[in-house]
Order: sequence, then structure tokens, then C-alpha cells
Amino acid sequence: MSNRHIFIGWDNREAIGAIVCKYSILYNTHNDNDLSVNFLNQRDLRNQKLYYRKSFLNASGQYFDSLDNKPFSTEFSFTRFLVPEVCRHQNLEGWALFLDGDIVVNTDIHNLFDLADDKYAVMCVKFNWLPDKSERYKMDGVIQTRYNKKLWSSLMLFNLSHPSVQKLDHITVNQSTGSHLHKFKWVADRDIGPLPEEWNFVPGVTPDHTPPMAIHYTKGGPWFEEYRDCDYSEVWIDYLNSLPKTFIVNSLLS
Repeated sequence: MSNRHIFIGWDNREAIGAIVCKYSILYNTHNDNDLSVNFLNQRDLRNQKLYYRKSFLNASGQYFDSLDNKPFSTEFSFTRFLVPEVCRHQNLEGWALFLDGDIVVNTDIHNLFDLADDKYAVMCVKFNWLPDKSERYKMDGVIQTRYNKKLWSSLMLFNLSHPSVQKLDHITVNQSTGSHLHKFKWVADRDIGPLPEEWNFVPGVTPDHTPPMAIHYTKGGPWFEEYRDCDYSEVWIDYLNSLPKTFIVNSLLS
């Protein structure tokens, strides 16, 4: 059985982003027989009773969490932390990768898994960045939240055997504040391992001299009209143009 598992955040408003993300991973991976690649869909998690957190939409279409009344951006804002629980339910072992659906991967994803270090509970790119106060909104007009460890949770390698990850269960995810989850308060700082910044390359944030292994269009990607010409848009568009229509259909059906 594969011990390398990938989960891509799915948001119905950005479905094409997640599909292109999956395609980019498979396109660049020379041997995908030992990989599992799945979308992390909130609807499925609710049907499985793993996710029951409540939220509400305001008149402008902004999500707010009912637990702390704070805004959040996507359908996978909190479900990303259920990846270890999903793996447990599927009897999966080893390492699991979560990545936002607005990322494309430009190299063999095995190169990322090869960086996994068993002494850590979770590994990520440790950004030292806060969006400027003038950047109040992103994507299609959703509120840009400012907090420490911003973007850390957008790409995470989980060590499924680590005690801190094993304690990250559906009760913790459903009952903890967004701050507790996204600021990694569920794990000791010493157990958070670093990943090279090129594995979560954010245009306008990551230094340009860094060759991107994975590009993260967190401020908005080319699937939004107003970001059609954003930095590195041509990379995403090239993947889209080479994407077989059957791949899109099968992804939507799955």
C-alpha cells in the first residue's frame, strides 16, 4: 500500500483550480503507482460525520465561522486539518500531504516527500509574512485575514505516526478556534519541520530568485478574470490548455 498520500483542498467556487492542481502533480510525477491523490471535499466529510463545524454567509458571500465569528476564505479552511483523521479512517500510514487547490506543482512530487523527516510531526514552509493592511481582500473579494504563521497551513506534510498528529482528530478540528488550528497551537514548535521556500512559492511574497517547485496563487489565480494576467499566470494556463477534457469530467464526477 502506498505510504504517500495527497489531499487537495476543494472549493466549489474554484473547482477548476483544484483540478489543474491535481493534473500538474500527475503530469510531473514519473511514477504515481505509490501515490494516492484525492480532493478534500467538505460535502463528503460532512456525509461521513467527520466535519460538522457550522458557518454562515453574509450578504456579500463572505464565509464566517460560527465558533468565533471570524471570516475565512474557502470551503477547506478548516477541513485541511482533518487529513490525519481521514487517513486513519482509511487505514493509511506514512506521510500525507495537504495543499491548497490554488497551487500548481512543477516537478515530481516525490521530491517533496523525500524531504520528510520522521522526527517532525508536520512540515511546511515557514513564511515570515503578513499581508499589508491595504490588502484587505483577495481572490474574488473575500477578506484577507492577518495572523502569525500566515500561509504555513497552505501546504503541510503530516507525519501520520507522530503523537501530535494522532491527537489531531475530528473533535479537535470541529471544536477548536481557527486561531488554534492555523497558528499550529496543536503541536509544539520544535515538532514543526521546515520545508524549502520553493515548495510554496507565492508570487510577490517569495523572493524571485527562488525557482518555484510549486506556485501558490493565494492572492488570486488566472481562473478569476481580474487575475488573468497575474505573475506566473502563463504557467497555470499552460497546464489548463494541456488538460484533457476527460480529466476535468472525471474529476467533477469523483
